[in-house]
Amino acid sequence: MMKLAKNNVNANSSGLLGKGIVVNGEIDFAEELQIAGRAIGKLGSETGTLIIEETGRVEAQVDVSVCIIRGILQGNVNAKSRIEIYKTGRVSGDLTSPVLLVEEGAIINGTIGMAKEGSGRLSEESLSGSTDEKIKVKSA
Repeated sequence: MMKLAKNNVNANSSGLLGKGIVVNGEIDFAEELQIAGRAIGKLGSETGTLIIEETGRVEAQVDVSVCIIRGILQGNVNAKSRIEIYKTGRVSGDLTSPVLLVEEGAIINGTIGMAKEGSGRLSEESLSGSTDEKIKVKSA
């Protein structure tokens, strides 16, 4: 298991998997992890941000606070705060997040779940039916 964690209060707790680097296994990080290479396995952070760059390829279960996708992601993502998918992003897997931002041109194959906890503008009385809204998305 590779751990990227804050050792010093003043230290920057970001990590980078550069282009050409392949990591297989479980990666836990504190604040930010940028992937320009390839990661396979499981990526997790309670409060951190995962950034998959255009050259990045992730084949993993992702549990983070924020996930920013500019490259390729194969696997399910559970984001506590938000998921952002840019036009160069290619996602194959299920996404769960209270906020989802998708730029025109991005490709998503999977389901999208947005729990009612993330819809703070809606009162619980206005939500009827199940606790989650599921949307099936398929590329053209």
